[in-house]
Amino acid sequence: MEKYKDYIYNLLPSGMVGVVIAFFENIFLNPDSNLAESILIYFLFGAVIGTVSELAVSWTIYKTSSKKLSYLTVVLADGVSVFLLLIVLGTQQAYGWQAVLTIILITEILAISIAYFSNQKYQNLNQRLESKKENLKGRD
Repeated sequence: MEKYKDYIYNLLPSGMVGVVIAFFENIFLNPDSNLAESILIYFLFGAVIGTVSELAVSWTIYKTSSKKLSYLTVVLADGVSVFLLLIVLGTQQAYGWQAVLTIILITEILAISIAYFSNQKYQNLNQRLESKKENLKGRD
């Protein structure tokens, strides 16, 4: 059950990045687009890209234990995933490369923010566990 909770903890903010992009598209790129449809589609895309990014970060931390490298992994995983998705969707043809770069920049900022707060959550958890471990040692 805890794994599902952690997955949802990553899934919702990642999906919300997609919602931000849907609003960006509707306000700045194509005001005639169906906002509700865009929100649903981009939420799903954001959730998938966030999951890919989370898996890449987890693997990086497992292999190296480096925070700097894990943040670099977030930037690369998110940037490459979003870039490829936008190319597949034809965003550069519909709105131009400036729109592609702006969307990537928005997602990068939000992805780094999600990674930072997720890291803080796990650091707090580790501190609580270490504290409990020390308390249990003191009882021996």
